[in-house]
Amino acid sequence: MNPVITADFSQFGIRELTFAQLLLKAYAERGADFLGCGLTVNFNTHSGYVFLSDEDYNVGVLDETEEYIVQFYSCPQCGYEGTQQEAVDNGCDFVKNDGYCSKKCYEREWSC
Repeated sequence: MNPVITADFSQFGIRELTFAQLLLKAYAERGADFLGCGLTVNFNTHSGYVFLSDEDYNVGVLDETEEYIVQFYSCPQCGYEGTQQEAVDNGCDFVKNDGYCSKKCYEREWSC
């Protein structure tokens, strides 16, 4: 059985290789301060997403202009996912809530 997430370019199709190229170009030209060591290009074979990930599981994706790499978040409490901009557009805020999508999720995590 093939893994859901792969860094094996032989598993990438033309579309995924094109996105990988755009990601690497943006990273080479502008970097991504939130990404650290152990950086890999990955492909989620179920969703079709292509993204960068470091050894601390920080995830970078291209923004809507395909010029900049932005952080992709996943709320550890409820599982809501997206970029900071997508979150703000939906009434959430990962940055303000220390990686959680909302104050409610942040407080729920620490209310044991």
